[in-house]
Amino acid sequence: ENEACQHHLPHVPDTIAVLGAGFDLSWTDAEWLRSKRVAYWGDIDSWGLSFLSMARRSISHIEPLMMTAAVFETYRSSSVREPVPASAATPSELTKEEAEFYHALLNAEHGRLEQEFLPIEYVHQSIDQWLRK
Repeated sequence: ENEACQHHLPHVPDTIAVLGAGFDLSWTDAEWLRSKRVAYWGDIDSWGLSFLSMARRSISHIEPLMMTAAVFETYRSSSVREPVPASAATPSELTKEEAEFYHALLNAEHGRLEQEFLPIEYVHQSIDQWLRK
């Protein structure tokens, strides 16, 4: 979702990364993605979870990476105020746990943790664990 974190991504053969798409999630409509493993890593904020929900409309099996309450709590010291939060309405395609986290972020004074503030080692470890599933 964020081009500023491209240096965080490890080299993984036979893998593509879509960077900086933001609101433009039209790439998720590609038919060939339906038969592939697809991960989504966005900022941990209301917009990141909203984009995850939108992507799930096209790719129901999409797997979010590093976008949990546990990750947010671990790196909370790097969080900031979200300047313009997404809607107060729960995005339709979030799981129950994700929806609860979404509302916690909306109500947090500092409810935004940008991707680039996660340690590179942690990002590589998380992607590696996802690849091994």
